[in-house]
Amino acid sequence: MFTVQQQDHLRLVVSVPEAYTGYLRNLDEVQFTVRSMPNEKFKAKIARLAGALDLKLRSERVEMDVKNADKKLLPGMIAEVDIPMPARDSSFVILKSAIVNSQEKIFVIRIKNNKAEWVPVTRGRELDGRMEIFGSLQAGDQIVKQGNEEIRDGSEIKNVRMVAE
Repeated sequence: MFTVQQQDHLRLVVSVPEAYTGYLRNLDEVQFTVRSMPNEKFKAKIARLAGALDLKLRSERVEMDVKNADKKLLPGMIAEVDIPMPARDSSFVILKSAIVNSQEKIFVIRIKNNKAEWVPVTRGRELDGRMEIFGSLQAGDQIVKQGNEEIRDGSEIKNVRMVAE
């Protein structure tokens, strides 16, 4: 008895958590490493998305094609995959402290004509004290760095530390 294996073309299968499935598209390229060669990065292209979530894991099965002409990779190796998560929509990244999470809504405070303006936002990804936000903001808008509900919508702004992002 024997097993036939094609080693120059491998399939990498990953279960991607539900929160990250929206960032993946067919033919996107991902990078990965394997434990036996931690300093070497390999590439794979997304070939198939399951299109449904596994109900137990709350994740989507993603299959990727790996070209392995030099046969460095072996079937059965465990891979650590870096999934690119580019923003598909227009977004801004600001300090997390600028976001106000009130009982009414989630917003940031934009300074326009020396007055506070509450701008509703939706949160995105978070990393190192910064958060991606989506809302009616433009490049160059000045946002209050330490947002809070005490700065009322329409109130005049004086001597407030701001950040323009």
